[in-house]
Amino acid sequence: MNFKSEKKALFFLLFCLFAFLGGALNGFVGTGGGIVFIFMLSSLTKNEKKDNYITTLLAVVPISLIGSFSYFRGGSVDITILRSAYLPAILGGLLGAFLVDKLRVRWLNLLFGILIIYSGYTILF
Repeated sequence: MNFKSEKKALFFLLFCLFAFLGGALNGFVGTGGGIVFIFMLSSLTKNEKKDNYITTLLAVVPISLIGSFSYFRGGSVDITILRSAYLPAILGGLLGAFLVDKLRVRWLNLLFGILIIYSGYTILF
């Protein structure tokens, strides 16, 4: 991996800890793992920010699938809402994937920051 430090063993352990916490958070509340992954990759690696966003997207897919399956088995999924959300979500995902290469990193960071602040506000109030 492309860690920021020569202490690769320590950074790998931190990486694994953050990945575990991100997976646990995602499974516990259904979201948030991506935020932990963005922070982890930005803090520990030399990767470009855009690459961190894209890597995070792929990292949360299996985590979300495992958590979703577990909630589905427990009867906690509203299939009607789920079906209604698929097409718009897929179209939004395609638009986002297209825009990530078009926007400057500064704008991506600003949008991500606004999303984090808004999410925190709506959760608290």
